Amino acid sequence: MTKTMARKVFLVGFMGCGKSSVGRRLAATLKWDFVDTDKEIERLTGKSVAEIFATQGEERFRELEWQTVEAVISSERDTVVALGGGTPCRDGAMERLSETGRTVYLKSSPARLVARMSESGRARRPKIAGMNDAQLAAYIEKTLPEREKYYNKANFVVDCDALGDAGLADRLASIMRNI
Repeated sequence: MTKTMARKVFLVGFMGCGKSSVGRRLAATLKWDFVDTDKEIERLTGKSVAEIFATQGEERFRELEWQTVEAVISSERDTVVALGGGTPCRDGAMERLSETGRTVYLKSSPARLVARMSESGRARRPKIAGMNDAQLAAYIEKTLPEREKYYNKANFVVDCDALGDAGLADRLASIMRNI
């Protein structure tokens, strides 16, 4: 009897697009495990993402992030993974993710991203902590196009602007059941 490989779904997209909330719902619907890489890093290190950025720098955080991704890839459990917004933006990352699972880009407009990221939620995101809506919008307008060249390599691109988290999770579950 041959062992079947564990299935993985990697959710990519800009911070605030809904990777964590959609991922939790999708995993529950599929009855798979769910891993939010930021939360997993915090659990493993005992430090918040903001604290790691402040004390060890972004480069160290990115190393921890990729170690977490590789651990999930090695897992023998079916898993939905919510990746940090910058995770796919390293050489070979999207290719590695796509060869070990399905990648889904949760595409959101800058206006939707600003609306989803309340000022209180920005404090835990080191790159945008302390920004007002105008500053956040400018940051997104500058950074999103740079990241989309990676995000657009995903197996599936789903426009999130018209759907809520529940609708997105249902749509993704339907896609994943049919592949």
